[in-house]
Amino acid sequence: MDRLMRLLAPRTAMGFCLRFLYLVALMTAANVFVHHVADDQRLGSVRYHILHAMFVSGPLVTFFLAVTYFQIQLQKKLWRLSREDGLTGLNNRRSFFDQTAIARAAKKEGVLMMLDADRFKAINDTYGHQAGDECLKTIAYTIKRNVRQADVVGRIGGEEFAIYLHDTSIRQARAIGERLVKPISFRTHATEPLSVTLSIGVATTCAECSIDDIFGYADHALYQAKQAGRARMVIFDETTAQPLKQGAA
Repeated sequence: MDRLMRLLAPRTAMGFCLRFLYLVALMTAANVFVHHVADDQRLGSVRYHILHAMFVSGPLVTFFLAVTYFQIQLQKKLWRLSREDGLTGLNNRRSFFDQTAIARAAKKEGVLMMLDADRFKAINDTYGHQAGDECLKTIAYTIKRNVRQADVVGRIGGEEFAIYLHDTSIRQARAIGERLVKPISFRTHATEPLSVTLSIGVATTCAECSIDDIFGYADHALYQAKQAGRARMVIFDETTAQPLKQGAA
């Protein structure tokens, strides 16, 4: 369909004129053909109009429907590109914030998790960017396997991901985090199987907290997880404004 649309779309004034004349010639030929058949077979008025609609109007209607379908698919593709991370297929940063806001509007309770791939730069530097891409895709796949369909997952930027667990307790979030801090294996074409770990910062949401506040809490907890040795989850304690370490990989 894309190739057909590019072929039909004129790029210059001359191209427009040539296509116009070509289509007019086709319509003229179709009219002559229908008129000739109708005269030879002495078709009635109703049959003549039906035949005329099929051979003359039919191609125009088909072309109109094809262009409409192409435009709808193009709009869907552009919308998806504006909302989706091209490498992992997850929500991009903007879409993650929007989807999280929608989820919080439905029910304020939830848990935000920020995840960062440990020593990701070393993977890129040692094995190349293709290995880095495979690493990120595998992380995204692993995250999606460990959350529910109603939860919001996104790639926030670089090697950083985020999960909003909708209507979830901190106990359930801890169970998910304990699975995600385990080494994640991934393969590349040029190397033996590699592995990566995640550091995770967690913050519970509340009705009076803005999304920026919650992200700040989770980001602070993530920093603490990195400082404590990586490959672990840290839960932010809002009552003391100090993060509490919750286990290690």
